[in-house]
Amino acid sequence: MKNQRSLSIAFLLAALAFAVVVWFLRSYISPAKLGGYPGVFFLAFFGAVSMVLPVPGLISVCGLSVTLNPIALGVLLGAGETLGETSGYAVGYGGDTIFERFAFYRNLKPRMQVWMQKRGSLLVFLVSVIPNPIVDVVGIAAGSVQFPFRRFLMIVLAGKTTKGLLVAYTCQYSITFLPWVS
Repeated sequence: MKNQRSLSIAFLLAALAFAVVVWFLRSYISPAKLGGYPGVFFLAFFGAVSMVLPVPGLISVCGLSVTLNPIALGVLLGAGETLGETSGYAVGYGGDTIFERFAFYRNLKPRMQVWMQKRGSLLVFLVSVIPNPIVDVVGIAAGSVQFPFRRFLMIVLAGKTTKGLLVAYTCQYSITFLPWVS
């Protein structure tokens, strides 16, 4: 039990440390400064890890899709955002002992566990593939009910990569089509 609590606190502190680092580095984060493929990866990572700070990961993929390989952009976006989403999972996993103090959470947790066991994989995939802020809430919930971490990573990677590929190809074809319109 003591090891579980120590691990939970370590996860929570790591997630908070990532958020603080992103806050201080926000002015240095841009695809132009980071350059191409690494810029996309880091923007995706920082955008996902920050949870509340808007970082233009999808916009950079869209803009770069004309000059860079859209498959590589989609995969890098997916990998970066997947690594970043582990911060939400860590907050949920680490914050579970803190959340347990609240009656609302104690009443909600058994229902979340059942729901995540039955439909968690589908939910995690859907919120990963659709650009929205709810993915952070679902990541926190997955961590707090100790949804299997490897499964969480694989599903988020599939969803985020799918989203990245869709955005990269949609933007590439839309931007190359625009000259034909005028």
